[in-house]
Amino acid sequence: MKKFLAILLSVLTLLSSAACVGCKDKNDGPKNLSFYAPDGAPALAIAKFISDKENFGIDGEISYHVVSSNDIGGVMSQGQGDFIVMPVNAASKLYKANADSPYVMAAVITHGNLYIMSDGETTLDGLKGKVIGVIGQGLVPDLTFQAVLKNNGLLGDIVVSETAVEGKIAVRYFGAATEMIPLLKTGKLSVGLLPEPAATNLTKVAADKTWSRLDLQTLYDEQAKSYPQAVLMVRKSVYEPFKEQIDGMAEKFSANVTWIKENPASAVDAVNGVLKEGVTASLVAANINTSVVENCKIYYQSATDAKEQVKTYISKIIEINEKSAKAIEDDFFAE
Repeated sequence: MKKFLAILLSVLTLLSSAACVGCKDKNDGPKNLSFYAPDGAPALAIAKFISDKENFGIDGEISYHVVSSNDIGGVMSQGQGDFIVMPVNAASKLYKANADSPYVMAAVITHGNLYIMSDGETTLDGLKGKVIGVIGQGLVPDLTFQAVLKNNGLLGDIVVSETAVEGKIAVRYFGAATEMIPLLKTGKLSVGLLPEPAATNLTKVAADKTWSRLDLQTLYDEQAKSYPQAVLMVRKSVYEPFKEQIDGMAEKFSANVTWIKENPASAVDAVNGVLKEGVTASLVAANINTSVVENCKIYYQSATDAKEQVKTYISKIIEINEKSAKAIEDDFFAE
């Protein structure tokens, strides 16, 4: 009997051990994760992470990918990335499109990099009777510009026109900054809404003119001097076990900004080194300096701290164009 019990105990122990194989806590073991960002300022925001192969203290490796701004939405809709930096309005629409979205917003990463560049001093009201070039009709630069005009009672003064209209703010739309800058350089256009680093690059290529700038972020919110531009969406199954590590990204983003200022060439090389094949790089080392980096307003603001600002921004641009974003509730934000 004792021999039978001993054999039975041995068998049960073996079965128990076998049953536990592969049943380790989901926090244990290596993780192979992916981090995506669109080319431009959002990609610059993670340059040091790419260079260092940063894993934020998560056991395992993170692969980094930079794609075109047109492709970043597909990364989230197809569930390809574990960490995704993308425009907040696009994130809101994709989140609402999926009743059981696998992502939550962990933070705001970039807080606006748009500037009204003028050949000579100007004000918002002073735009009347002039033509202002704006990139991307119906996209974030256009929507934010219109939200600022609405806040200042000037939205009704907009007309879409390539020529000046007395008493009106004539808006001429462009697909990219590279299309607008030659006209600003030659004086065929005197005012343009440009992102960094294109805004600072304009002052170099058209150095014979006296350029002034209006900070659109300050015009949007005089106190915060920012608006929530690009956000970090994180897969819920990654955020929940690694919340502490992800919250710790704040310090690393700050270090990243300092590193970019000191190593612009390395930062651009890092970003362009993981750029999706076929995408034309928008970042050039010669156009990156301390002022440009500061004007990109890169810093980590947690979902908790940014919640009300994000909701307000979303509601403002929906008032401009109801298809530009989707109203979001608290479940959009990581806790």
